[in-house]
Amino acid sequence: MNRAESTAERLTRLVAQMRGPLSAAEREAILYELIDLHEVVAAHDNARAAQQVRQAFLRGLGEAPAIADNGGFRRFLAECIKVSDFSGIQWETADEVITIAEALYGFHSHDEGTANQAASYVPELLRYALRHFEQAGEYEKMLELLQRAPIPPTMMDAELLRLRNRLYLYERRRVQRKRRILYSYLIVQAILILIVFPLLFVHYENGEIEVAIEKAANVDLPPESHQYLSYADGLYWSVITAASIGYGDITPVTFGGRVIAATLGTMGVLTIGVIAGLILNWITPRDLD
Repeated sequence: MNRAESTAERLTRLVAQMRGPLSAAEREAILYELIDLHEVVAAHDNARAAQQVRQAFLRGLGEAPAIADNGGFRRFLAECIKVSDFSGIQWETADEVITIAEALYGFHSHDEGTANQAASYVPELLRYALRHFEQAGEYEKMLELLQRAPIPPTMMDAELLRLRNRLYLYERRRVQRKRRILYSYLIVQAILILIVFPLLFVHYENGEIEVAIEKAANVDLPPESHQYLSYADGLYWSVITAASIGYGDITPVTFGGRVIAATLGTMGVLTIGVIAGLILNWITPRDLD
């Protein structure tokens, strides 16, 4: 009983140490201590404690890609880790899972069976990690994981296919949602270009304030202070500015008109990019795989 309590306290201490900021050498020393601790608990047939040690080792190694190519660590992964150890691990990032997968794939041994067994663990690791991210609603991490660690068709099973199809459905809904936002933006932009900006431009550039001053003070202001434009002039200017053409035959001379021109020009560049992307999507053949 005392030995079990001592082992539990030691494991708790090591896990707590790994949560803090560590250098590569310090983390490496902790991982070696976990390997030693595993030998102790395994020798006393404490299966539960041994699994906790292995899971702590997996999390610790996943957070240290710089030392994951250590031969001793890879051998411990290949020879001691069990498939059941991947369950219950609360992975934080896809990078942690990728680090473990690369270590398993990179294990080389004179015993070909051991090396093949280590590689066969990768689909199991990905399955548990993908399931964890799915339950947490972290679909972006699922996407990153599948992109960086593609699973060969020969290793696919029903569960991995389900997880991949779930991710495809999420991605399709995400794209549809983004497209609705873009279509809404285009509608708003069309209203601004065809109605709002022309009217505002005409209002500012026709210089209603300057005209009122001239009438009240009975003076003539310089002609460059304001212009007299129709709605058709404003519409023509708005479309030309939004299209980034800018002939220069109608130019703003008031501060308000220049603010409108700068805003419209910036939005026009974004609009052209959106339209170009949508057109490219419409004319690009879709992948049927």
